[in-house]
Parts: sequence; C-alpha cells; structure tokens
Amino acid sequence: MNKNLYRIGWRLPVLLVLLLLAALVVRVPAVYGGPSDEPGPVVYFGSGGQESVSGSLHALEFAGDLYLVDVGSFIGGDGRNYPWPAEVDPAALRGVFITHAHADHLGRLPLLLHEGYRGPIYMSRVTYAIARLTLPANLQYADLGPERFYYSRHNQGRERIPVHLEGSEGGAASVQPANRVYFSASRPELSARGYYLARPVREKLAADLLERIAEQVVIVDPGQVLELASAGLRASFIATSHIPGSVMVRFDYQGFTVLFSGDVGGDSSPLLPANPRLEQPIDILFLEGTYAYGQRADLARERERFRREVAELVTAGKRVVIPAFVLDRSQQVMFEISRAIGEGRLPPAQTVRVCSPAARQLLRLYADMAADYRRDRTLAAYFSPAMAGADFLPPGYIARCSGDRPANPLGLEPGEIGIMSSGMADYAAARQALLDYLEDPQTVFYFVGYQAPGSLGGRLTATPPPASLRIGDQQRRVRAEIRQTAAFASHADPAEMLRIFAGTTPERIFLVHLDKDRGPGLAARYRQELGAEVIIPRPGQRYRLR
Repeated sequence: MNKNLYRIGWRLPVLLVLLLLAALVVRVPAVYGGPSDEPGPVVYFGSGGQESVSGSLHALEFAGDLYLVDVGSFIGGDGRNYPWPAEVDPAALRGVFITHAHADHLGRLPLLLHEGYRGPIYMSRVTYAIARLTLPANLQYADLGPERFYYSRHNQGRERIPVHLEGSEGGAASVQPANRVYFSASRPELSARGYYLARPVREKLAADLLERIAEQVVIVDPGQVLELASAGLRASFIATSHIPGSVMVRFDYQGFTVLFSGDVGGDSSPLLPANPRLEQPIDILFLEGTYAYGQRADLARERERFRREVAELVTAGKRVVIPAFVLDRSQQVMFEISRAIGEGRLPPAQTVRVCSPAARQLLRLYADMAADYRRDRTLAAYFSPAMAGADFLPPGYIARCSGDRPANPLGLEPGEIGIMSSGMADYAAARQALLDYLEDPQTVFYFVGYQAPGSLGGRLTATPPPASLRIGDQQRRVRAEIRQTAAFASHADPAEMLRIFAGTTPERIFLVHLDKDRGPGLAARYRQELGAEVIIPRPGQRYRLR
C-alpha cells in the first residue's frame, strides 16, 4: 500500500471530525456581545442606597456590560464616600445615569471622574443646569482621599489658613516655593483643622470640573429613547415630581424591562408636573422607600396655611427664620412667599433675606428657567403651567445676610423673613440664627422639612419641646416660637407609590433608599398589594435579575 495514501487515510476522518466540531462551535449562540437567540443575563449589585437612605449607587450588568444609576454621597453615618467602591471598575463602565441633582444621588461624581471615568454621563436637561451650580459649589468638600496641600509659612498662627492644592495652578503665583508648608489631608478634613481652600484653587477646580462634565454629559429629555452601545439595550427617562429635572430610568433589554424609580415626589409642588400613572408591564422595579408610612396631609391646604401664617407673623412684627435646604426647598419657600405677596397677604416690598450663596445662585437659575418656560416652553416636560407665573426674585429680596450691630450679625430685623441653610439648622446661617435669636420671643423658627431626631431642628421640633438647647459648646434658652409644616414634602408615600406603579405588575421589587428598620413592614405591604416578590438588597451582594 502506498505510504502517502496510508497517511491521508487515517488523517482524513480526524480532519472531518475537527471541521465538524469547529462548525458546531461557530454555531453556539454568544452569551455576551452581539445579537443572539438566547437573552443575555442581567445582574444587579449596589454600593449605596441599600439598607440606607443616602449614597445612591446602583450597578447593572447587561450581558457583562456595566452601567451605573446614580453616584450619590452618603450622609451622616450611612457610609463612607471614599474610597471608590472596588467592585465598580471605572474603566469597565459603559455609561452612568443620574436621576436628579441632590447630593445623595450625584455627590460622588467628582470622585468617579477623579478615578479616571471618561464615558457618557446621562442626565436630564434641568438636572444638568442645576449640577453645573451645585457640583462646583460642593467640590471643596468632595472626599477624593488624601491629597497634598500647602500654605504660606507667613500665615501660621492665623485662626483660618488658606491652602493650595499641590499641582494646581491656583497657588503657584501667590506662595513662593521657599515659603510653602506642606501637609496631607482629605478635603472634608480641612475645615476641622483650621484650613480652607484658597479662592484661586476653588475657581480652578470648578473650571476644570465644568469643562470635564461638559465633555461627558449627554442630555436626555423625558420620553427620548437612547440606543446604547450594548446590543439590544435601550434606556429612557420618565419625569417625576421630586425636584426639577428628577426622572425615573427605564431599561429595555431584549424583551426584559428594569425600572429605577429614583426619588419620587409627593405631588406637593405646584411647579412640577403630576406623577405619572404607569400602565406598561415591567419585570423588575427598583423602588425608593424613603417614606415607609402614610404621611399625607392635604398639601395644597398646608401650603396655603404656610402663606397665611408667615403673613400673620410678619404683620405682628415677628422676625421669621426659615431653615431650608439649599436646593429646591429654598426656591419653593420663595415661590410661596411671592404667592403671598400676590395674594395681598404680604406687602409688595416685603424684605426676604436669603443667607446662602448657593441658594441665591439657584434662585437666579429658577428665575431663568421660568423665563425660558414663558418664552418658548422648551422646558414643558419638566414643569407645570404654574411655572409661567412663578416669581423667585420678588422686589424685597435681599441677597445678603449681614448687619452693622455685633448683637445681630445676620442683620435680620423684626418684620423680616430670612431663608437660611441648612434645613435642619445644624450648619451655616441657620445655626448662627439659633445662637442669635433662639432666646428672643419676637423670633419664630419655621421648619419646612423633615428634621432628623439628633439634629438641632429635630430637638427643637420634638414633643415636648426642650426648655433649652445646647449648640456646640453654648447653651441657649428656647424663648423663640417653633413651628413646622409638611407642606413641602418631597417624597411619595406608599399610597402614592401604589397609584403610580399598580399598573406595571412587576415580578420582583427591590426596595432601596429606606431606613433598614422600616423595610420589612414596607416590603410586606407591597408584597400584599402588588403581588410581587419584594427584596431588600444588601450592599455589595449580587442579584441575578434574569
């Protein structure tokens, strides 16, 4: 027998088998990547907002492609804002979606950018406008971990020392190298150690941040559908009534639907569109649980009562201090004061001092958005028709809080109104107002939001009220009048959530942004009323959604 034929003879069957196996391998559907007859897996895990109210950071993997919903900061003892979560690789991210501009949903964005993320950041048009103000304003407090700072040795011994960031252009001209004293700290530690970022540094950091987000932000209006880089994945926004620009995020992936509620408003603001009533079925619902119990008063009536009472107090010659959060709450309060002026309850030139630079910037932004709404309705998806008549800069508005008398450094006089951050009076002008006016019977502190039990506002609004209040190392008798209203409630209660989502018939509900102790009761209610499996996810744990 021919030896060559022999060699071919035994090899031919082997070659045929190998070719057959190769053909089979080619025909196996891809699990990750392009189009396939088999749907790709969907996995969820979180690094904030699980078993806690703040720190919203939710990760979704669609067939291995990683996306984030929110990059929020933790508040109080909910968690640490640094370091960046190890389980979320910035280099692997395909996109980041932002539901709204509150810090507990957006505050870790500077850290993510610092970690090298260069991909798209999807947010609504109004959220972007707000973020361009709030992110730079808070950048000096952003925790990016230990950084190297320096100051001039000539400033040693001062009560507060301006410092420069090594490598920034801000300090190069003002502090000669021979005069520099170096140290390491995180930005949140600076104030406690008697330092603050010098103005040139703040301005340079803000300009760099604004340039960076301008490059990466992709504006998405409610109803617009995004075709994402991952095959078969689409995303869209649904407007909610939490704050201007707030949205839900819906993902549609190969016939599978995931909806993140974000923060859902309680339909309390006349300026925002009413919450939707969703009817399209979804598979997975991520639902906020900030308000675990029913809390509903007639919010329109509560707002009318607020206007009436503030007018009565001013007419009686009272000094009215309104502690309010910088973003949206201060602007909502000013809107109601302007309504009281329009109703004739307050004089046209009623003095209203706003004691926060950031709140004043946002008032101007809201006024600009109202003008845009009146002009061409480009913002119709974000606001109700009431925005057309909204006045955020009434004639008596004063953009400063300072006085000539040492006994009254904020300058707020009887018969005047002061809108002061912070909302729970723990910081800034509202805390100073407690020191200055809490012992004055002619002053009224009118709280317009939730007050955490341990905060200064929470202690003042407790039942029974305290006879005195310790503020840092100082004690004050409580002689001022204390009032509180729920008129500005910004979260939907469970009954409102059921009205919004009852038609969606989800298979599973993940409860996020909730007090851990209240979760089981809320889960039981939704399980009974919506007939869905309800899960309270744990931080870092991976959940296979499909």
